[in-house]
Amino acid sequence: MKRKVLLGLVTAMSLFMLSGCGSGSGEDSSSAETADGRIEIEFWHCMGASNGELIQELTDAFNESQDEIYVKAVHQGSYTEASTKMQAALSAGEAPVVAQMEIGSLGVFADSGQLVDLQKYVDAEEFDLDDFMPGLLDASYYDGKLIALPHSRSLPVLYYNKDLFAQAGIENPPETWDELKADAEALTKDGVYGYSCPLDQWYYTSLMMNAGGTIYNEDETSIGFNDESGTGPLYLWKDMIDAGTMNVPSGQDYNSSEACRNIFAAGTAAMIMQSSAQLKGLEETCDFEVGVGAIPMLTDRAYPAGGSNLMMFAGHSEEEEAAGWEFLKFMTNTENSITWANGTGYLPVRQSCTEQDAYKQMVEEDPNLQVITDNVQYCAEATFIPEYAETKDIIANEIQKCILEDNYTPEQAVQSMADRVAELFQ
Repeated sequence: MKRKVLLGLVTAMSLFMLSGCGSGSGEDSSSAETADGRIEIEFWHCMGASNGELIQELTDAFNESQDEIYVKAVHQGSYTEASTKMQAALSAGEAPVVAQMEIGSLGVFADSGQLVDLQKYVDAEEFDLDDFMPGLLDASYYDGKLIALPHSRSLPVLYYNKDLFAQAGIENPPETWDELKADAEALTKDGVYGYSCPLDQWYYTSLMMNAGGTIYNEDETSIGFNDESGTGPLYLWKDMIDAGTMNVPSGQDYNSSEACRNIFAAGTAAMIMQSSAQLKGLEETCDFEVGVGAIPMLTDRAYPAGGSNLMMFAGHSEEEEAAGWEFLKFMTNTENSITWANGTGYLPVRQSCTEQDAYKQMVEEDPNLQVITDNVQYCAEATFIPEYAETKDIIANEIQKCILEDNYTPEQAVQSMADRVAELFQ
């Protein structure tokens, strides 16, 4: 693209944009330029290891595709670490133009008016949003505003060791809780646990939703699972732990998930619940054939949306914002969405991805990708209210207390969740 194209977009967008809005001092920041006159912007992301390398490759490809914009990709650690750093950067008026943030954190930033409403760019050039998968695009809106575009989206899935399944005479992954318990019992032997799962709110919530619950009640005054849908997953886990068929991985948060994947790769857990984004890593690490199944259900099929989106932070010049929009479009176009999905295991975010020969070849080579894509339709609408981040912490704390303390019942844990979350809304 030539500079006149970007400047033309800036001119068009000036009709829609207000100077001086956003973070920090509220003053419109001046456009940073490289030595060769390019507009330079920062892109904060949360991808490490091979995923981080691919993020850098795509960023480099964008920089090489035109001569007007230079994007500097900066790794900011895990989702939690990045959110904390972003809040500090906003307070100091030093937020990047573009960022990748976990979807559960979006409400905090959107509610305080820190995110750019992308609809004005969509309208200015009649950008087609219909190609994004509906279950993923839904998690890009807050209070009627388009605050992000889908990117590194995932859902919880069940990974299973096909070799151990074959040895046990089990053909397919469990679809119900009863089948999960029965299969885990059949697979538990010779130092191998049938099942392992971190005591994590995301996996608990997926089981809760598959039992008919919702995160919040209709009035958004407390939780929507203060019943058997909330106690059921805890009883399921406690029963399997007591039966010796479930392993609780050591550590907290991301460390616990990593430990869970390690014992699966070592062949000492036949089934684990993890993010679909871990597909490629597990397939490369495990010396056995990895299978993927849906999270077993009790009464329903529903999943809490996971992963992250790409967004722009307010408070930058019109030229920087226009540059950020070009980068967002590049990172989420059909070609790059396929590249990202194939290289990581994250979901293809566009419907057109599934029509491309490159994607069809991916699925042919790895049918696990199709299983994951087929379950996108069951992603529940994302919850963006500012209280969500604290709600997740409350749920996680109560889960661990219930599982690790003998005299703390699921009923007590869920009631405490209800009471503590209700206090957030007061």
